[in-house]
Amino acid sequence: MNQFLKNIYQFVKKNPGILFSLVLIILIPLTLYFNSFLAAKSFQKSIDKIFQIKALTIENILAAFLLEKMEDPQQIQEKIALISKENQQLENIRVFKHQDDNSFIILASSNPQEIGFKSNEPALVLAFSQEQTMATLKTNKNGQRSWNVIKPLFNLQKEKTGLLSIELSLKEPDEILAKTLLGSYFIMIGAIVLSLILILHHTRLFEYVALSKKLIEIDKMKDDFIRMATHELQSPIANIRGYLEALQEEIKNFLSSEQKEMFWRISISAKNLADLIEDILEVSRIEQGRLDLTPQILNPKEIIAQVIAELQPKAKEKGLILEKEFSNDSYFINVNPRRLHQILFNLINNAIKYTKKGQIKVTTEIEKTKKRYLISVKDTGIGMSAEAQKHLFERFYRIKTRETADIPGTGLGLWISKQLTEKMGGQIFVESLEGVGSKFTLVFPLIEKV
Repeated sequence: MNQFLKNIYQFVKKNPGILFSLVLIILIPLTLYFNSFLAAKSFQKSIDKIFQIKALTIENILAAFLLEKMEDPQQIQEKIALISKENQQLENIRVFKHQDDNSFIILASSNPQEIGFKSNEPALVLAFSQEQTMATLKTNKNGQRSWNVIKPLFNLQKEKTGLLSIELSLKEPDEILAKTLLGSYFIMIGAIVLSLILILHHTRLFEYVALSKKLIEIDKMKDDFIRMATHELQSPIANIRGYLEALQEEIKNFLSSEQKEMFWRISISAKNLADLIEDILEVSRIEQGRLDLTPQILNPKEIIAQVIAELQPKAKEKGLILEKEFSNDSYFINVNPRRLHQILFNLINNAIKYTKKGQIKVTTEIEKTKKRYLISVKDTGIGMSAEAQKHLFERFYRIKTRETADIPGTGLGLWISKQLTEKMGGQIFVESLEGVGSKFTLVFPLIEKV
């Protein structure tokens, strides 16, 4: 027994959260029980009050009728029969006539067999002597409750002539209340069962929590490893590219065309590897929230012009026209300049890569009514299908066609661009037709010049 208690203590000590479940298994049923109990009491009190008022109302109406009818028992009996028929909750109506010996004889009743019987019940005597209406809540041997209301009767000369007694049953509302309470008790029992199940499965829940924590730790270790590995790879890749360029420069006059082609392919492969490493590092920074996105109010035209100037030689090398078309309005956006440069460089560079002939045009547009600043990069490239557009901004996604087979890329650039755009409060959209070209649009909130 002591060992069992020690095991329980050790388990609770190791998993203190189980105490919360133990409290729940007590509090939930108790809360439901007391809520049902208090609601039932409030409901019963309200119903009792309503039925008391109903009994008094019926009695007052009947008393007014009896004001001049005490000498006509037959008419009184007919009236009582009519009222009893219309009000099924009235268990009994009696009209008593006062006798000289201070007793009361039943003059009329909803139970005709009682007519003529005498009664000297204390409640009758008390109501008659004090000349006031008495309402008593009674419970019979079967547990059924009813209102018993006794009212003195007077003639036109304000003389006491008898009593009117009405018994109004509370059976119907009590049955409704009992059903409601029964339903509440079933809910309470269900809550207890659910709480017990929770306790029985609590150890498994703790296993899930522990597993979740472990997965978070493993995920963090993975990100840390990727960051460390890519950082470590940057230096040797940079050295390879540097030595390769130096070697190529030194022996370029002794190389055949085939050897020059080999050097070029090695250089391209090293550059692609360097780009992949930088993209993976950028993904890691985004996912871990380590990016500097400090915003700055600026006119994006300057950054657009700078990016176009940087990529103009690459466009001319392919025989493409790279131009810009700016709106005349002076408006601003609130973004991080370095990240905007990165997004635009990626979009324009992609447009150059996937355009064989024609032009790339970068435009700005102001939507004053919607308070939006639009930057568009439109090309006359190979375009893409509607299906490809659905997956375009996913990580490592690349359009695989015969035309794109020789175009290098990591499949991370557009994902990074989308993440950066959205983290700076903007949006990115794409429109494209196969064989016609593509249009990428950046949308940022508009800021008017102060």
